[in-house]
Amino acid sequence: MATDTATVMGVAVTAPRVEAGVGLGLVGIALLASAVAAAPAYAQLTGLGLRVQPRISLTQTWTDNLNLNDAAKDAALITVVAPGVNISSSAGRLRGNLDYALNGLLYVKSDRSNDVQHTLAASGSLELIERRFFVDARASYGKQQQSAFAQQTSTENAIRNPNSSDVASLSVSPRLLGRLGNVATFKMNGDVTETKVKDSVTGDSRVAGVSFSAEGMNSGPVNWSAAATTQQSSFNGGTDNRRSSATAALRYRPDVDLSMSGNAGIERSDLLTGAKQAGPTYGANAQWTPTPRTSVQGDYQSHEYGDSHTLSFNHRFQRSSIRYSDTSSVSQGFGGQGGQQSNYSMFFFQLASVEPDPVKRDLLVRQFLLERGLSPNAPANSGFVSSAPSLARRQELSGSWQGLRTTVTATVSRSRNSRIGEQIPGAGDLSQSSLVQELNASANLSYRLTPTSSTNFSLSQRQVRGDLGSQSSTLRTVNASWSGRLGEGGSVTAGARYSLFEGLLPYRENAVFATLVHQF
Repeated sequence: MATDTATVMGVAVTAPRVEAGVGLGLVGIALLASAVAAAPAYAQLTGLGLRVQPRISLTQTWTDNLNLNDAAKDAALITVVAPGVNISSSAGRLRGNLDYALNGLLYVKSDRSNDVQHTLAASGSLELIERRFFVDARASYGKQQQSAFAQQTSTENAIRNPNSSDVASLSVSPRLLGRLGNVATFKMNGDVTETKVKDSVTGDSRVAGVSFSAEGMNSGPVNWSAAATTQQSSFNGGTDNRRSSATAALRYRPDVDLSMSGNAGIERSDLLTGAKQAGPTYGANAQWTPTPRTSVQGDYQSHEYGDSHTLSFNHRFQRSSIRYSDTSSVSQGFGGQGGQQSNYSMFFFQLASVEPDPVKRDLLVRQFLLERGLSPNAPANSGFVSSAPSLARRQELSGSWQGLRTTVTATVSRSRNSRIGEQIPGAGDLSQSSLVQELNASANLSYRLTPTSSTNFSLSQRQVRGDLGSQSSTLRTVNASWSGRLGEGGSVTAGARYSLFEGLLPYRENAVFATLVHQF
């Protein structure tokens, strides 16, 4: 994977509208931009592993269809001024990453009003008591599409789509580690996740849970473990559900590279009929790492409301890599597999085998996207809001190949979300269709022209299907760009895109764009 053709974190990102007036928002942009410009090159406290990287970007876009409506095309110029900052900590008791940008959108040759948007992505872990008590937290703020069956886009939020909402999410998870004498180690977890959708109760949810697990301290090939969990989910305008389980497991590890386990227990949930039901649960797990570059993992668990599984394969060759994953589990709306993925979240997941450290992977993903002229916040799949848990399955195959100057990446994925049992959500796509199916395919070709510049070409297609013919749509996008480095902290990207959407409110859109980024 090329890592020398652009700066690491400078990207023009956009996000949801703020209720405060545009005038006040533009003043805020000016103040933040002044603060960024006045900041030092960057603050890096080597001993603490803290890095603060301010940036500012300017994006100019011309589009021939701002309204995404072929019957009422509105050609316009869009200017996005986006000061931002990336803060990361890779050592000490606080580890994590935070990326924030304040975006000012100015529309020229259009009657659309100017706008101010924010985007935030943060995750971290705080070690309050050494090796004993931790608090993990995640927060995000951005724009996501409400329905997989309505109009879709693959661009940044400057092209406003009525099928989108501002979504905020916060998750806090305390974690306690300890020992039960010389017999076992234990871990106790709590988790509370709150999701809010602006101007809509559909998708608002709160998920809270507690789990306790213990594992024997036997150093031999056979060991035991036990776990108990309980989780409650509440959806505004939808359903409230609870599920609990208790299991015991045996693990066999004949070799350092191979591990197998089996478990059995009981669980109780009201997911299937709305009334609490108790029943058995059982499963098996296997992990095999024959070489440092190859890993295989399989997991299966039986449930009354629908079985879950995970199957993954990763292998890195000298100049290429391949990854396959197949997962099925209960989705909690935006917080689960039913939620929309951004370019950033998709590649952050795909590059986990390349860079396990999440802080370093954040830098790698942002550089990867910048080199290819892709916005980290642009949607990589459709996504939808839901008022009840659903059963979600996702299959994905991705690969990459790197030559001396050429890098090729390709991804094919398929997802299926379906209702659980007899429950019908009060709102959202799964109240209109028993399932939501999506097929995505994308390919990217990057060619390094010089040590500081490269060209990029990408193709993508997204298909969505429901029970009815009117719930089908296809979005195709072509993107070509050139990117280069300007001095020590600057970069520039220029390109063009073509989008074709077939479905409800079909449209064609052509656009050219240029982005300047400077990191201080």
